[in-house]
Amino acid sequence: MSARELGVLLAMCLIWGFHFIVIKVAVAELQPMFYAAIRMTLVAAIMAPFLRWREGEMRLIFAAGICLGALNYAFMFSGVKYATASVAAIAIELHVPFATILSVMFLKDRIGIRRIIGITFAFFGVVIIALGKNEGAGPDVNIPLGVALIAGGAFVEAVGAVLVKKATKFKPHELLAWFALIGAGGLWLLTFSLDSGHGAAFAASDKPLIVGAILYSAIGGSIIGHTAYYWLLQRLPVSVVTPSVLLTTLIAVFFGVVLLGDPFGPRMIAGALMVLAGVGFVLLRNSRKQDIKAPMHEPGALP
Repeated sequence: MSARELGVLLAMCLIWGFHFIVIKVAVAELQPMFYAAIRMTLVAAIMAPFLRWREGEMRLIFAAGICLGALNYAFMFSGVKYATASVAAIAIELHVPFATILSVMFLKDRIGIRRIIGITFAFFGVVIIALGKNEGAGPDVNIPLGVALIAGGAFVEAVGAVLVKKATKFKPHELLAWFALIGAGGLWLLTFSLDSGHGAAFAASDKPLIVGAILYSAIGGSIIGHTAYYWLLQRLPVSVVTPSVLLTTLIAVFFGVVLLGDPFGPRMIAGALMVLAGVGFVLLRNSRKQDIKAPMHEPGALP
């Protein structure tokens, strides 16, 4: 890895790690799905020139877009509202074991005892964190509910990852453009169907904070972060890039504790170590297999 590649990787992890803090602050001002809808609309507008219609794969792209552009963010952003930023960053890593399990069921992948142990560790780690309830996290936090919602988002993202594996005609930036467009439509439908008081919440919100958060989420989290991720995948082995994204979780936890005062006691430490160890091992084993196939359409559980 060159100094330039290392710098891009560290910047990507920093952007994505801090994004959990941005989301947490933003969903305290606006309804989570409303905020997500605004964010995805901006991404869709920026990425519109890259929309390409590919015959024979559009139904697949629509289904994947619902998972990777709408439902995953509806679950995840709602989960961040009830969980702490640190808990959210750890729980979203369940995408990896979920995706591995689904790949066995639908893509005929095979896993050995080592990856099974890693998956088990990750799930038990999240359970330990969820059982901690609201220890020291404040009156508006509901850790079990937040973890359940984020786990739902991780599962939906894993389903989308399985679907997009079959979309071989699309380039990464084209996928991002379609997922943003489909996701924006889905999120607007969800937020106006399930939420209310959007105007009042926006009127009472801190406007500079909301504008900054939306710009950070759309440009930093989506466009710059994903562009950097695929740029690295084009130049480095998957086994180097993918496990390194775990650094994102560590950065998010650090910022959550330092900037937001997230509680990080023995239960959180034990659960986090189990999740990161389990997910890290599964990622390493998965990516070593993928290096042989050199995939270029790996969406990942990224904010």
